[in-house]
Amino acid sequence: MAEPTQSPALPSTADATPYVPVSWTAVASALTAALFAIVLLILGAFAFIGKKPLLMQELLVMPVIAIILCFAARRIIRNSEGTRTGEGLAVGAWWASLVLGLGYVAYLFAIDYSVRRDAANVVEQWVGQVRDDKIAGGAFYTALDPRQRQGVSRSDTSLIEMRFRDELLAFRNSDLVRLAQRNRGEGEFKFESVGVADWSYKPGAIDCAFSGTVTCPEGKFPILVKLKGIEGVTGGEGGGVRQWAVAFQPGGGFIQQEKSERTTYGWMMVLLEINGGTFGKRFIEELNAGPFALPFAYQGFVTESGTPADMMGSRNPTAVLASFIPLGVASSTGRGYARQLADTVFKLPGGAEPTPAQKDKFFAAWNAQGLFEAGRRLKDPAGGVPDKDITLKTTDTAVEVHLPVEIPLQNSYGKPETARGRVVVACKDPALLAEIKARKAAAVAGEKPVNTPPAELGKWTSSHWRVVRIESDLNPVTAHAAGGPGGGPPGMGGGHGGPGGG
Repeated sequence: MAEPTQSPALPSTADATPYVPVSWTAVASALTAALFAIVLLILGAFAFIGKKPLLMQELLVMPVIAIILCFAARRIIRNSEGTRTGEGLAVGAWWASLVLGLGYVAYLFAIDYSVRRDAANVVEQWVGQVRDDKIAGGAFYTALDPRQRQGVSRSDTSLIEMRFRDELLAFRNSDLVRLAQRNRGEGEFKFESVGVADWSYKPGAIDCAFSGTVTCPEGKFPILVKLKGIEGVTGGEGGGVRQWAVAFQPGGGFIQQEKSERTTYGWMMVLLEINGGTFGKRFIEELNAGPFALPFAYQGFVTESGTPADMMGSRNPTAVLASFIPLGVASSTGRGYARQLADTVFKLPGGAEPTPAQKDKFFAAWNAQGLFEAGRRLKDPAGGVPDKDITLKTTDTAVEVHLPVEIPLQNSYGKPETARGRVVVACKDPALLAEIKARKAAAVAGEKPVNTPPAELGKWTSSHWRVVRIESDLNPVTAHAAGGPGGGPPGMGGGHGGPGGG
């Protein structure tokens, strides 16, 4: 019997492998990793073009989320008994997030190291310039905002002194600079860096605080130097890269006085600065009492054998009578006390001898109005006084305290003008000078500094002070809109910024 024929079998339309959905957590991890890579690429490109660092720690949230989703996806897939797939997608997202995330963390650590290293180098170099008296072309130049340095060379000290007159004057009177000027002996002024206390980034700039300690015969002084790193400045030194500046505001300082410790020698310097400054301020106050007070001020504060200054403020009749006797003698010689003051007490900055014409100019100014305290006329645009701090200097023959003053002048048109000057008061007591030398030697030998003044210093509170010089170049100072470190555009103006000048 014939075999029955079979009809041909049609292929099955069913999938050989059943459909298994991809885990949504795997997809989410891949999308998060991809988003992180794209954002990092775009922001990195902009940062590279702008020559600025990419410091956005919040970006690390994305790879962290992606890695967490990867863990969750693999767990879900392995526990789904074949009902979920996408483990390869999760593994790829894992490695992408891990590599890119760790790479960005390494980049952030490299930036942090770079900032701390650069800050340490800038501060150590800057303190060395302060110590070595490289002020205008060194320490102060570093304190200028990098955008203000454009067109200004570090070596062009004349332009710096003219363009940033008031700011330079305030910088020279800052606490750290004055401390360095008093301790210039070999090996006396030492700086030990502690490191960056804190730093932060904002668009285009890095704000940083660097701490350290200065040790000198006067004691141990913690300092805090604030820095600003400006990105992408095209002019000045190191154009196009990060440029650093020491952030200094006139009237501010660097020494943390409340944490400072002083040797007996250091406490003596504080005491003498206070005593000499008080004597000089009383002299200026006496002058401001009016023209009638000028001869009494001269006799009470200038002449070596005159009436003690502490009697002058009370207008004691004995003091008044005692003052007129030497003044009458001076007048009988044909010179007069004011003429004698101009000829013998008035000096140029640094103690140089003035010309006869300069003596006559000072003579006329003294007879007209005497001297003014600093800040009566000359102020910066913000109303501050750039030249207001007293300075202490010690020599082998005297202790000198320099107080800033203003000298009112009249020009040829009868208009008022003002020059800057210094009243120099000095104490030449041999016993005091010997004590200073002995105390300094003890400090150099290793005396331990303390944070409270020793009681034994009380015996030097009544030191004999005299006004020994009135220094000025008598150049009129014109007010101008100044651009200080970290401020607005620099101003231009005449006059000088050094001690005794404008």
